[in-house]
Amino acid sequence: MVTRKSSPARPQAGKKDGGAAGSTRTSSRSAKRRSPKEPPVDPELLEYERLEFLKAMDKYKRKTGKTFPSWTEVLEVLRSIGWISPARLPDSASSPKL
Repeated sequence: MVTRKSSPARPQAGKKDGGAAGSTRTSSRSAKRRSPKEPPVDPELLEYERLEFLKAMDKYKRKTGKTFPSWTEVLEVLRSIGWISPARLPDSASSPKL
């Protein structure tokens, strides 16, 4: 006759010790990380620019038949609607005026 030693109790799969079901926990380190404060953006302007970009991307996807364009292609679409990289702007245009 073979006898087995009983193993210590294991937590059941899918259950976590010490927490209520469905509770979420955020890291205090992630809560401390904040991006620098930027001046508020006009919501109407932002919405107009967002819609212009989305329409240009939709037009590009329909023209090329690609569902997922590459980042290079996204940059091409941005440039086609007049976007200029801040790195390419003259120093006077990119520096904040106080």
